[in-house]
Amino acid sequence: MRRDADLTVEPASAADAPLPRPRRSVAVGLGVAAVFVVLDQVTKAIAENALEPGRFVPWLGPNVGWQLVYNPGGAFGLPAPSWIFLVVTVLVVVIVARALPRTSSLWQAGAYGLLLSGAIGNVIDRLVRDGGPDAPSFGGGEVVDFVAWGTFPRFNVADSAITVGFALLVLTLWRDERRTEGPAAEEPVAEDPPIGEDVPDDPGPDRPTG
Repeated sequence: MRRDADLTVEPASAADAPLPRPRRSVAVGLGVAAVFVVLDQVTKAIAENALEPGRFVPWLGPNVGWQLVYNPGGAFGLPAPSWIFLVVTVLVVVIVARALPRTSSLWQAGAYGLLLSGAIGNVIDRLVRDGGPDAPSFGGGEVVDFVAWGTFPRFNVADSAITVGFALLVLTLWRDERRTEGPAAEEPVAEDPPIGEDVPDDPGPDRPTG
């Protein structure tokens, strides 16, 4: 008699095993946030070293270019005290910290990372940047904006990350909702019999039919 050979599969090592979905989402979100925080701070430092405050330098035609300004308000020049944006940043960090481990979508994780990077990038300016000779001390600094586009308020990489992250988050949430509603909408619904028509009894598995 032929004996079947024992087939054994060696378990994969922990290093080779793929990350669970929640851990992958956290890694993607934090990775995106770290990259864009660094990019935001580097571009702001370059703008401060290369541009003269208030002077417009054209890049793509006469309306798109670079102009260094110090913004005491919020994203895209929104007026408000600095402490409000510090509170908003804390709320964004808390929301992202709760949402990232719960999402299984890497696109949503990237969106949360963009939102987090934008909030952190601008709050760094308020904490550590002087914002010009008339700016207040630590905790009351001004945000460095340098991208000019016509009459649109000057902005920076952090502002762009917030905008793109919010749009991407809305898009992915809407897509997930459509996917959830799809199977329920396609499920056939049993129709009621016409009024007055007898419905035959189910004989069941053990009852004779005639």
